Amino acid sequence: MPRYSCVISYDGGKFCGWQTQPNGVTVQESLERVLSLLNGSPVKATGAGRTDAGVHARGQTASFLMDRAWEPRRLLLALNANLPEGAAVAAVRERPLEFDARRDALWREYAFFVWRGSFCYPMMKPYVWWKKKDDWDHELIRRGCTLLEGRHDFSAFCRAGDLPENAVRRMHFVRYICRGGLSVFRIRGDAFLTNMVRIMIGNLDAVASGRRPLSWLEELLRGASRSDSAMTAPPEGLFFWKVGYKD
Repeated sequence: MPRYSCVISYDGGKFCGWQTQPNGVTVQESLERVLSLLNGSPVKATGAGRTDAGVHARGQTASFLMDRAWEPRRLLLALNANLPEGAAVAAVRERPLEFDARRDALWREYAFFVWRGSFCYPMMKPYVWWKKKDDWDHELIRRGCTLLEGRHDFSAFCRAGDLPENAVRRMHFVRYICRGGLSVFRIRGDAFLTNMVRIMIGNLDAVASGRRPLSWLEELLRGASRSDSAMTAPPEGLFFWKVGYKD
């Protein structure tokens, strides 16, 4: 039984998140349905990370076993011919039998897009957080991003009720780019807590708009609770960008 991985891109607005659930169409369910159809028997797919409803992916990676060997290009074409609108596979490759997309990931990277200003292009709205009030201090954002880098207790950056026993995570980098009304965050880390990136952006927004001081953000990184944090940024602006592996 050969093992494969695929890089899958999807529009989060068309799915109820990645993980299979009883109510609503998910990306995992859609991918497994097509794989099972091609395989002739049930196939389970493991994703490198979970995304909530409304969150997009440019480069989610999933691994799975098939009963027979497929040429990767043929499998890619077959997947894209059967996946629902809003999802597409960008690459397929054969992997060692022990490969696991989640367990073997060295890092995960997310991007978050914000459009600032009273006007937003209609075609952009499903893929950005539209902040109608452009009140950010961009230097404060950059300083806040620097604070978030490295190893910290991110308990205050996890959705209430989903906090694990160990909330320490290492962020490789937290970068901020501003071009006109568009702000882009790129965040790479070993692993992430539930809603962690969206809470990061919500906290940076609180600092950048002057509602909270930079010292407050420092305090949050010392093991504060979720109730001490600011709002969770909306899902539309978040993209699961890519995943890193040894090869």
